[in-house]
Amino acid sequence: MDGIVTQKETRTIGYFFDTCEGGNGAAEAIFSDLTNFAAKAYALASECDCEAGCPKCLHSTGCPQHNKALHKDLGLFLLDTISQVA
Repeated sequence: MDGIVTQKETRTIGYFFDTCEGGNGAAEAIFSDLTNFAAKAYALASECDCEAGCPKCLHSTGCPQHNKALHKDLGLFLLDTISQVA
């Protein structure tokens, strides 16, 4: 899985995709049950003892910005919001 987040006028848009040639089904599996996935990701990150995010709960391997732009509090907010959408 990988993703790109971009700004279009006043909207922020995220594109998420499988990185294996032809896809490996990860994106489809996640987005077919997104609220459940977000709830489990929220539980994992919120139970982590770190303050700002760490490899266990938030960091993205191979991030070109070295995870400097990640904010655990914002991530938790977004995951909580997504997990409550029915």
